[in-house]
Amino acid sequence: MKVAGGSWNTSEVAAGTGISATSASQHLTVLRESGLIDTTRRGRARHHTITTLGGMIIRAC
Repeated sequence: MKVAGGSWNTSEVAAGTGISATSASQHLTVLRESGLIDTTRRGRARHHTITTLGGMIIRAC
């Protein structure tokens, strides 16, 4: 799963990482609360994008 750029809905994150949608949602909540991703609603789906801080941490690894 490509991390940088773009946005993904929760189901795409789950499929790309091989975990359940419920587990992905829980992990994404932690990332959002930590300021590493932003989440927006589009209809019934939530789409997630990496914040500037999240991108800085990814590049540092």
